[in-house]
Amino acid sequence: MDRGIARFADGLSDYSPVWPIIEDDFYAQVKDQFRTEGEEGGEKWAPLSPATAGYKEAHFPGKPILERTGDLMRSLTNPNDPNTVRIEERKSLTLGTRILYAIYHQTGTKKMPARKEIQLTEGFKRTTMHHVQQYLVQMATQCGFRSGEKPLDVGWQQAWAARKGMGGHDGWPM
Repeated sequence: MDRGIARFADGLSDYSPVWPIIEDDFYAQVKDQFRTEGEEGGEKWAPLSPATAGYKEAHFPGKPILERTGDLMRSLTNPNDPNTVRIEERKSLTLGTRILYAIYHQTGTKKMPARKEIQLTEGFKRTTMHHVQQYLVQMATQCGFRSGEKPLDVGWQQAWAARKGMGGHDGWPM
């Protein structure tokens, strides 16, 4: 029993097996945010001012809002982009961009309205909590604190194993 409690406590201090699927959800959410020009997050981005729209059309024809070069979007939607920030720790996950001007779009300025690249929806938050809950229930089950229940959806486990090159359910840390 003490060993099971110790294993479960260790699992409570390390959420990293859940990070890969949460990351995938995050990148998909932000892709949709760019695709819908903010509408996905519930707040459609303000149109460009006439002067900015004219400049952009002359120098970057056909490019949507916040996609002059595509660097910002790639850094927030592609985990392999050199400007992507992805820090996985045992109890925290940080996702973002190294592109300095992103903060001005996210928060706005005196001369520019906010156009939030990252606007996490309630659905995203609920799904994230569901993944964490599934992980904790799986930990409790494997430590012997839960039995006779129906099997869990272990999509996060498969994503973690694939990301770590383990190929299946058996490679997750326990």
